Amino acid sequence: MNRKYLGDSYDAVKRMWRDMFVDWAPLYAAPRFIPNDLQSEFTLLTRIPIFFGRPEGPFSIFNDPDTGVRLPDEANQSEGRTHITVHTIAGQVHNGASCVITFDQSNYRNKGMQLGDQRSTKMLSLAENGCHSFYYVSHAPFLFAAANASVILTIRTILTNAGIPNNKLKGLDGNI
Repeated sequence: MNRKYLGDSYDAVKRMWRDMFVDWAPLYAAPRFIPNDLQSEFTLLTRIPIFFGRPEGPFSIFNDPDTGVRLPDEANQSEGRTHITVHTIAGQVHNGASCVITFDQSNYRNKGMQLGDQRSTKMLSLAENGCHSFYYVSHAPFLFAAANASVILTIRTILTNAGIPNNKLKGLDGNI
């Protein structure tokens, strides 16, 4: 999260996710992506509190890297505020998050892969790490990950019941 982007249309989508998940598994933002001086403004705007310690009851984690999810085969798997790895997302799922939502606008043009193939590669890597996943594909794309297929179905139902069209939700086999 960069101050110059605070308040853009992507933040409205983040608030929408928060509102959709509040009754099922409330959303908490991973603090490493939100600078300390922006955390209160981020929470005010999106209504997503910062994740400090495991909350009681079901919860979901929101990752907001500046760029997105690294391709699994990248030699440089460093993380910071700009990127997150599939391995880290899988760890969040396996450490108790009902769902992990990650902003992912990354597009590696030098890899010779179309954007859809890049997304499939990330979902395949999550599957290899014991997670199920799908993308919300829009101008603000997000990767959704969970521990099993039934939870993914629940998440999909939450989104479609809120009016998200099925054609915006892309799993490994196309629409989910």
